[in-house]
Amino acid sequence: MEQESYSSYEVIVALQNAGISQEIVEYVVPILGYESRVDGTLFVNTAEDELSPSYGLAQANVSSMSPAIYMAFKELGVELPGLTDEQEEQLLTNKYIDEDLRPFTEEQTSFVINWFQNTAKLNDHAVVLKYMIQQKMMEGAETEVEAINELYPLTVSKFNDTSNQDAQAVKSKISGEVSSFYNEPDRGIPVPEEGFDPSPIQEDTTETTTTTIKKGEDLPGKAPTMPSQETQRVDTSSDYMSQVPKQAGTYEETQYMTRMRRLNPNFRKDQFLKNFDNVTRFKKKDPTQFRTRPVVEEDEIKFPFGTPVTSQEVLDLLE
Repeated sequence: MEQESYSSYEVIVALQNAGISQEIVEYVVPILGYESRVDGTLFVNTAEDELSPSYGLAQANVSSMSPAIYMAFKELGVELPGLTDEQEEQLLTNKYIDEDLRPFTEEQTSFVINWFQNTAKLNDHAVVLKYMIQQKMMEGAETEVEAINELYPLTVSKFNDTSNQDAQAVKSKISGEVSSFYNEPDRGIPVPEEGFDPSPIQEDTTETTTTTIKKGEDLPGKAPTMPSQETQRVDTSSDYMSQVPKQAGTYEETQYMTRMRRLNPNFRKDQFLKNFDNVTRFKKKDPTQFRTRPVVEEDEIKFPFGTPVTSQEVLDLLE
């Protein structure tokens, strides 16, 4: 594998993917940058220590970190050659009773070194570091920070020495990048609800304006020509960013959030209640206040002329 180097942001994401907490990421990333520095380049994947058999981004010691390396292999699906059941049990528990089989054999050591130098990717290095911290806690470290201090005592000592300008420069640079990563503002785009269709929705982002245009000059002896109506479509999305505050989201994000609000069941409910209130705000009048009409009490029906007759006489006539 060719030598590669990573940015602080890439390392942070890899450690997060491995399940390492933000507190530990902020603490350990500057240490990893200093530990894996090669000729001034930080976070080199093929970094190798000159004094100990330590390799990779996390500078895993092949001799002392064999349980952590094997547990990482177990998660990553890497098969360690020449592994026996008893050795595997000791590597997973980091304990032995009669014979210590945790150290790698010569064949296994060559395989592990070759894996670090030619196969391991950034996320693989992050998984190895996770189990290195776990191994140190199995060996007595009470906290993850204490485990990291035991893994990298020389680098931690240099970082604590304010007179060491080289270590302080690296620490300050990487710590600033880590802080920038976590303090970068989040636009807060909502997570789509279950059943949300991610296919694009055609939205009408234009306005229609009407312009009167004369077709030509009126000729003598002819009736004047009628003006024609021409429709022009004006794209409003281009002016969006000039009309909103700088902290607002992009035009596409705003469209997306609008669709999300419309898909929210409460949105339709609120609209219904609003319209329902508008329809029912005109209450019926109190029945006791209705106007009454006069009713003819007597049996006779009076006409403006002629002889009065009774209602019974009218009914008899109709029969």
